[in-house]
This record gives sequence, C-alpha cells and structure tokens, in this order.
Amino acid sequence: MGPNGRWRAMMTPCSPRLCSIVLLAFLQVTSAFPQMQQQEDRPLDPSLPEGVTVRAIINRFAAQEQIYKQAREHYTYRQVVRMQTLDDRGFPDGEYDDTFDVTVNDQGERVTKQVSQPRDTLKRIRVTSEDIDDIRNRLPFVLTTDEIPDYNIRYRGQQDTSGTHAYVFDISPKAMEENRRYFEGRIWVDSNQYQIVKSAGKAVPDIYNENGENLFPSFTTYRELVDGKYWFPSYTKSDDYLHFSTDSIHVVETVDYINYKRFGAESRIIFDGKQVGSDESQPSRDQRGSGNRQSGPQSPPTQNDRPQNNATPANPQQSAPVQRPRAPQQPVNPPPQPAQYVQQALMSLEQEISDVITKREVSILNRILTDDYHLISANGDSESKFDFLSDVQKGRAGTFGQPENMQVEVNGDRAIVIGEREESIPTDRNRVQTARVRFTDTFVRRAGEWFLIQTKEAGVRR
Repeated sequence: MGPNGRWRAMMTPCSPRLCSIVLLAFLQVTSAFPQMQQQEDRPLDPSLPEGVTVRAIINRFAAQEQIYKQAREHYTYRQVVRMQTLDDRGFPDGEYDDTFDVTVNDQGERVTKQVSQPRDTLKRIRVTSEDIDDIRNRLPFVLTTDEIPDYNIRYRGQQDTSGTHAYVFDISPKAMEENRRYFEGRIWVDSNQYQIVKSAGKAVPDIYNENGENLFPSFTTYRELVDGKYWFPSYTKSDDYLHFSTDSIHVVETVDYINYKRFGAESRIIFDGKQVGSDESQPSRDQRGSGNRQSGPQSPPTQNDRPQNNATPANPQQSAPVQRPRAPQQPVNPPPQPAQYVQQALMSLEQEISDVITKREVSILNRILTDDYHLISANGDSESKFDFLSDVQKGRAGTFGQPENMQVEVNGDRAIVIGEREESIPTDRNRVQTARVRFTDTFVRRAGEWFLIQTKEAGVRR
C-alpha cells in the first residue's frame, strides 16, 4: 500500500503515452465540483470587498481557523461514513459504511472509538488505512495562521451561498513536501463573522507509482454553528469519477458529523492570550429544533431531513438506481462589464492558466475549463478534457511560458483570446521539445465567470 493512498484501483497502471506533438493542457480530476456549485450558489461577483482589504480578510479568517481548530479538540462527536461505487447504469456495485466516535478517555486523551465493524463490499477499489486517515482528519479542511505561508490564496469575489454572503478564495499549495497532504480548491468566508462556512476541493497530490494509482475525489464540506460559537463541519459530500489509467470509477460518498458535545465544564479555549467563546459569543443564524446545535448555511440538510442509508441491501447490484439530482437551471449572467475590464481580466486569466499548468494545480484548472472543453493541436488532433488528465497529472504536458502578444475580442458572453507562448514538452526521459505556439482560446461567460471552452494551436515560425 502507498504511504499516502486515498483510493486505489485494484489494477496495474498502463505504460505512459509518448508525447508526439506540442500540447496545451488545461485539465483536472473531476467535473462534479463546479456542477455542485452551480446548483447551490448565486453568480459570483468579482468586485473587491468594501471597507476591508483582501489581506485583512485572510488574516481574520486564518485567526478564526486557529480558534476553531483548538475549540474542536474540546468536543466529542460521531462521524458516519457512507460510500458507494456505481456502475454505468447508476446501480451500486460496492459499498462501504463506517461509524466511529471521537471522544476522550479517562486520562483526558483524545481517542477514536469504533461504533461498529465497517461493512465493505467494494470490488473495484479498496479503502486503505490512509483513506481512513483522510476521512477522519483532512476532509474538514483547516487553514490557520501558521499554514497561510504554505498556500497560494487568490481572491475571486463575493457570492451568496445557501443564504450566507461570503468572500470567495481559491486555495492551492505553493509546494508539496514529500509525505504531506494538502488541500486544493475553494473556500467561502462569511462576510460578517470572517469564518469559513464551506470548502470544496480535494486532497492533493494524487499518487502514481510502481505500486498503483491513488486518486482522490473532490468533495464539498459544509459547516454549521455549534453552541452559538464555532463553525464545525456538519456534512461532507462527494459525487465524482476517479479516472484511472485503465478505467473510470464513479464514487459517491457522504460523511455526517453529528452529536457535538463539549466535554469538561472547566474547558477553555485560549487564543492570543484571551479566552474565546465566553458570553460574548457570536449570534447564530437560524434555530434548528432544540438543543445547542444551530445551523449555518442552509444547504446541507439536517440529520432528520437527510435520508438514512443504514440498511444493507441483500444484493447491491439489484438495488434501485441512485436518484440523480435534476439539472440546475442555467445560471443567469449579471449585466455585462466594460470591455476594457473584460479584456484585462481575460489576459490575467491566460497568465494564470500558464502558471497553474506548469505547477500542476489541477483543481484550479478544473474550474477554468468547461466539461466539453477540447484542444485542437497544430496537426489537427482533438483532445477532450478527460483524455488529457493523465498527461497533466503526471507532468507529461510540460511547462508553459507566459503568453505574449495577446489580442482580445469580446462579443457579449463569448470572447476570443489570440496570443503566443513557449511550450516545453518531455518526449522521453532525457529530452524536452520546445516550440513556440500560437493559441486561439475561446471563452464563455456563465453565472458571471469566464470559462475556457476551446483551444486551437498552430506552430509559429521563428
């Protein structure tokens, strides 16, 4: 088993595909994440915040995360994990269930207690000890003041998400140390309380080695207000395809965090020399039934509202097909922005694309590309988004220089950017092919954001 495995296909990897043409690679692991966002979020407003700087917002929510991280150590709770793999018809062909309590022993030490023996009928993938560690410790992504220097943090705008007005940031690691896991994706920060209320992305990196392939699904984690003080995880969901070299496997997973209870009447949370969470607690948003647990964003259903999935079907392959959510209505674009603003934004986006491809920040690329994105290379070959996955992930797409001589033409909700750049593509272990490429990128505007739908390449004579 790999040291940092997430999902492992029980198969051997294919031989690497040789790079025979100069490629333009803008891809990522999954398309489920942006679809989930469109179902739940209002259009993104790219305007800067008023009355506060972006740096101040980052500093504030990072400090709140430090408080949250310390506070959660003083709570017990139960975690319920449900997982399925689905066949091409949408029928479950394997399941995994696990329930455990995070509690405290007589010595005051934090321990995990198994409530019942996990039920595992998975056939095409298997859950490893590293998988369990991710489920228990990494899905509730935390970004504290100490961790801020490890990440690129890009402000994207403001957005109403499930009844909460939030500042939106994209997060990606600056560098990846060996044997360390990171988060790559998007976070939503409440504009009043400066606390993370939702995160969506994946654990990185995916692992490819001689032992197999370890791929990580994208997920969305919602938080809710507990005891009127702390925004704790309440629900994580994932509906994603894991694209192995020989197969794509559809995985559906939910994780519920329930029964938060504070232990020790004298427990105190200390941050920066001050007690946190005293009588001056922040007001809650909506009351949800009785007890101390109060809701934050309205999107995740309550435990009573969510369907219970505890029953074990006699034959998973004969279970009823999983109900797919109805397709969301096409998001309405806000009024068009001035052409000069759009031109500058698209040129900045082109520069970012070159950067994230070279750095393999695939989660960010996934949100830039449409699902039907195609690259048409200089020799006329067409590559789909998912055909390019392994090349980008394994570094075979090469490095991209900064775009030059760009020209932007805007026509309503569509735009074309023409420019040139240097691309270096590895052809074997010891050689790199460098070429100057003229690209023509077509962008579309959806829900206020620009997405890349097509790239055409042509060679440039020196």
